[in-house]
Amino acid sequence: MIVQSLIVGAMMVQGAPAAEPLAPTPIALIESQEDPAALLNLGVKLAEQGETEAARRAFEKVRSMRIDYTLETTDGRYVYPADLARDGLRMLDRGEFAQQRDKVATR
Repeated sequence: MIVQSLIVGAMMVQGAPAAEPLAPTPIALIESQEDPAALLNLGVKLAEQGETEAARRAFEKVRSMRIDYTLETTDGRYVYPADLARDGLRMLDRGEFAQQRDKVATR
């Protein structure tokens, strides 16, 4: 204990840089998430950032989940998460997320 205290004290005197926390990778975020709504939102965010493979993985995970309830969409519809995930996958295949990003950039 005393040795550890001395080392910590010496590091503080020397001004050792504080270790910055590592940002989780998109795949780690997907693997740790079990909420379908959060996964769908993460998939959209990743797709908009150009992380298409990570987005695909998020949508596939939702599609494979056994969910017996619906989610309310921003336009007021109630849709099963698997259906929303299929829509996300179709949008990825068509490149629609990239098109939306281009539209935002041109405004």
